[in-house]
Amino acid sequence: MSAGGEGGAMAMAGRMAASVIAVALMAAAAGAQQPAAPPVMPQTVMPDKVWPASAARVDFAALQKLPDWRGIWAPIMGGGPKPEIPQLIGKYKAHYDQTQQLIKSGDPEALLKVERRASACEPPGMPGIMSQPYNIEFLFTPGRVTIIQEAYMQVRRVFTDGRPLPDDPDPTYNGASIGKWDGDTLVVTTIGLRDGGTMGRWGITYSDKVRQTERIHLDPADKDVLVVENSFEDPKALAAPWHSVYRYKRQRGFDQIEFVCAQNDRNPINDKGEVEFLGVHK
Repeated sequence: MSAGGEGGAMAMAGRMAASVIAVALMAAAAGAQQPAAPPVMPQTVMPDKVWPASAARVDFAALQKLPDWRGIWAPIMGGGPKPEIPQLIGKYKAHYDQTQQLIKSGDPEALLKVERRASACEPPGMPGIMSQPYNIEFLFTPGRVTIIQEAYMQVRRVFTDGRPLPDDPDPTYNGASIGKWDGDTLVVTTIGLRDGGTMGRWGITYSDKVRQTERIHLDPADKDVLVVENSFEDPKALAAPWHSVYRYKRQRGFDQIEFVCAQNDRNPINDKGEVEFLGVHK
């Protein structure tokens, strides 16, 4: 190709490139002139009423009248009275009897065989969150008591602002908890728990109709001991209310540490999507 031909081709290529750039700039300018589409927001259902715990104005002075539960509370293991025998009925009694027979059989893996969770990282639910061998902490804010459990970094919210229990709660691990102060005792009622949860003892399970009441207070003989008195009512599982007691020792110098269960999960999911519960497919 001659020099003139080469120069003409280069000039033509340059004009084509310039045209492409010009078209792109015009398109960008046209796009910039178009109004931006409004962001798509998720649909929300606003509550009919804002309860005092979330109101614009709250009474912080009322917190000064509450008992002193500051510090970290470590569970006191053992040493209490002999556990009460539950008056279970139906399939819940059958499950309890089978569990007790297995435990008494001497099988070294008995407790592993009666474990109801699919993974060690699944939270125990109520009242297990309050009976883990890890500490708990209480935060008082207007209209609410927040309970933080070190195990799994779980959180319970107990509303004390006068709201009622929900009429039809979605079943969850920790349920819906409403509390009120009876002097220096926090009385908490919890409903909306998932069917099949345990009442804190091996083999004692409840239905989705269980209703738990806690009376939480300082020990009159030792202000560094916290007592949680539990009462369970369940028309499907219990012929009569069942009771248990938890006790904690205050540790003012302690602090909670991070607990990420999945970081050391002993029951991972295999390549088939099955949970490997201690080597057993679930």
